Amino acid sequence: MERSIEEKWRDRWAESHIFEPAADTTREKFFVTVPWPYTNGSLHVGHGRTYTLGDIVARYKRLTGYNVLFPMGFHESGTPILAFSERLRNGDKDTIRLYMSYLSEYEKPEDIDRILESFREPQNIADYFSRVIIKDFMDLGYSIDWSRKFTSADPFYQEVVKWQFNQLNEKGLIKRGSYPILYSIRDENAVGEDDIKDGDTDKVSIEEFTGVLFRGEKYSLMAASLRPETIFGVTNLWINPSAGYEMVRYRGMDIVMSSSGCKKFSMQHEGVQYVRDVPSDEIVASEFQVPFSSEKVGVLNAEFVDPDNGTGIVYSVPGHSIFDYIYYNKNGIKNNLKKVVKVDRNVSVESLVEKYDLEKNSERLKDATQELYKEEFYNGTLINSGRYSGMSVEAGREAIKREMQEKNLAYIFYETTRKAVTRSGSEVIVAVLNDQWFIDYSPEWLKEKAHELVNSMKFYPELYRKLMNDAVDWLKERPCARRRGIGTKLPFDERWVIESLSDSTIYMLAYTNKNELESIYAHLKKIPYGILDYILLGKEVREKYDEYTMENARKARDEFRYWYGNDLRITAPPHISNHLAFYIMNHAAIFSGKELPGGLMISGLVISNGAKISKSKGNVISLLEIIKHYSADIYRLFMAAGADISSLLDWNEKDLSSVIKRYSYFTDILDAYSPGDDDSNYIYSWFKSAFYRNLKTYIADMESMNIRDSYIAIFYNVMNDLRNVESHGGNINIALKPVLADWLKALSPIIPFAAEEYWHRHIDNNSFVSAQTIDMNIDNRIDYNILKSENYLNRVISDIREILKIIHIDAKKATITVYGQKQKTFLEEYPGGNLDREYRTMIGDYMKNKNRIDTEMIDEYSIIEANRKYLESSLKLDITVVKSDSIQKKNPWPGRPLIEIS
Repeated sequence: MERSIEEKWRDRWAESHIFEPAADTTREKFFVTVPWPYTNGSLHVGHGRTYTLGDIVARYKRLTGYNVLFPMGFHESGTPILAFSERLRNGDKDTIRLYMSYLSEYEKPEDIDRILESFREPQNIADYFSRVIIKDFMDLGYSIDWSRKFTSADPFYQEVVKWQFNQLNEKGLIKRGSYPILYSIRDENAVGEDDIKDGDTDKVSIEEFTGVLFRGEKYSLMAASLRPETIFGVTNLWINPSAGYEMVRYRGMDIVMSSSGCKKFSMQHEGVQYVRDVPSDEIVASEFQVPFSSEKVGVLNAEFVDPDNGTGIVYSVPGHSIFDYIYYNKNGIKNNLKKVVKVDRNVSVESLVEKYDLEKNSERLKDATQELYKEEFYNGTLINSGRYSGMSVEAGREAIKREMQEKNLAYIFYETTRKAVTRSGSEVIVAVLNDQWFIDYSPEWLKEKAHELVNSMKFYPELYRKLMNDAVDWLKERPCARRRGIGTKLPFDERWVIESLSDSTIYMLAYTNKNELESIYAHLKKIPYGILDYILLGKEVREKYDEYTMENARKARDEFRYWYGNDLRITAPPHISNHLAFYIMNHAAIFSGKELPGGLMISGLVISNGAKISKSKGNVISLLEIIKHYSADIYRLFMAAGADISSLLDWNEKDLSSVIKRYSYFTDILDAYSPGDDDSNYIYSWFKSAFYRNLKTYIADMESMNIRDSYIAIFYNVMNDLRNVESHGGNINIALKPVLADWLKALSPIIPFAAEEYWHRHIDNNSFVSAQTIDMNIDNRIDYNILKSENYLNRVISDIREILKIIHIDAKKATITVYGQKQKTFLEEYPGGNLDREYRTMIGDYMKNKNRIDTEMIDEYSIIEANRKYLESSLKLDITVVKSDSIQKKNPWPGRPLIEIS
């Protein structure tokens, strides 16, 4: 579809306001939302999948008669926009290159420097990219109600967030205390998933390590471990000779760790003081005592030790660490293999090294290690471990860790589950902040309500219901505020700003009455909690307010009651453990009844040409590039039909070229379409029934959100059927005439620009296909007998072709003998056992073929005779059809004609 045509309909839709619905209590509503995008950059091909699915659903629901609200806002909270702006002010070259690449897609070269200079102000970044995203979304044909647009930084919305936190506080869910959080040292701020690079798709969590102290004559070494129960098997310590190590004083002890480890430890414990740098040679020259033992072990240099992971010091347990065991053997290091865990199934380091052939092939090292750790944890028993011998590994781990901490032989050390940086490039560590505010999601009453909600909702696909329930169980305390960033001040402590995910758990409610809430705020410079209690909870207004305020409050209440809850929210799997879990829990805590969420669709992620989408891989394709180089309809078709909604979708040239080819065939048909005269020819009757059968399949699949299957039926299958019309010698225009309006309606959710253009060319120039409804009661338009007839013809053709492959003769003629009255009489009489003598000879032949005989008879003779020319053209044979009038040793049966080739 030409770009100018897409732009025409984009503008006509906007001018007509057809996607801006009004509350109408005589109609059933459907409220669908997708995540509001973050406005620190443009969006790429992967982001568009969720938004495209949202628009397909919204358009389909309009098509089936619903009053649909599909709104959009923008997320500006948190630190990324601030951080990028600061880096631009500081002249950071990487950030400048990044934003120049963004701008080069949208702007003339002479304007880029001026706009980049304006990005020194954070709000200019947010404003620019919200405009860019709106344009991209409109260019992709998204039927969004932009009249309800707002951002998380809008003052009226921040009043809603404050109200939400007061609600949670009144229910005892807001707490304060010391808590480990993800933290950016450079930004001096807590960070969440939205702040971390790839944090939404590659989750970063906090792991609690045991920082074990090995005491020496001058100082102690701290080694962080997830397996403190193996302490009795230590043979030596490892350090990296190229790394920097420091001594800190804590609780009267001098402790040595890597410089990175000291930095992290000091952010997790109070009173940590730097003493001096410690050369690695000095460490290696000393020995250190193993906890619970009088034995001392030495320290060995090893480049494999990562100084930025944990404390930069690792203790070696070759009896239970495959890596240590192999490293010893390869480097000829003598060691005393100490066994401290026994597994009944005889799983050991040695057996797994042999099983995976790790001495020669280290590629399976990770698999072998995971198998060992799993076996030892779940099935292992401690041995040679003092008074802990005989305990299970699971119980022994906790007991040993507890005793070491009580005796100051170990301290808690927190680490991230992977190395991470913020979107602006600063390192992310774990810090423990005092007086940290958090939401406590652990109360049993709240979890019960959340589980009830999850179990009442619709899930697409269903498998995510269990994962959602698991996320509810897993969720406990969630840090909800930080010291800086864009966002809402915590209402009971304005030194803190509510973090970017905690302020976005119930934001979709503000779409329902954004304009009224904004009017109240503009009038009063606030939205009193009493007014919000009335609008959102239906409580009586006790204060006196002027009529303007109350009129807007009443309208806001009516809009909220009509539109809320959120019937379907569409997002991606990485959001299950954070945003969606908070979404469920906050709604369960505050709302009830029909205002609770109704459904979730979880769409799979997108990769590009077989790889994760990232700038380093050079496979980032912006939405603007998609629109320029392909078309909005082709992109939408690929997103919908390329994979099931829950599956990974690969944007690649091979599959894309196939979609383009089929789309081009479709536009060629519609460009050449000219309605011809009606014709009751067999093939046209067949096509009409086949079309409505495909439409019935499409509707059923869309109702269950099997979007891929629905468009295979209504797009690909229908075009295949049109090819069949041509192969029968039929005219596509004649075939399409009675179904074209319904075809364009059904296609409008997925390829709206083409559907709109052809609707206006061929159906009705005075209406929008995007505003039509479709008749879903179509069973009476499907002639199942004629569908069976065509299936029968295709089977006959297939059978004859198989015979021709086998007999290898210069065939000229095929004689097809179909069942006659004798075979029909046999089939009618045989079940009753009252067969005349002459029919009994047919029993043997019938028994051989009964599983392949059609139970519903059709007039095979008339079908073949009516389509004899088609058969002759397809097979390049003269065709003769004969109706059987006798009983033979081998009989024709319904669906099983006799075929003779000569």
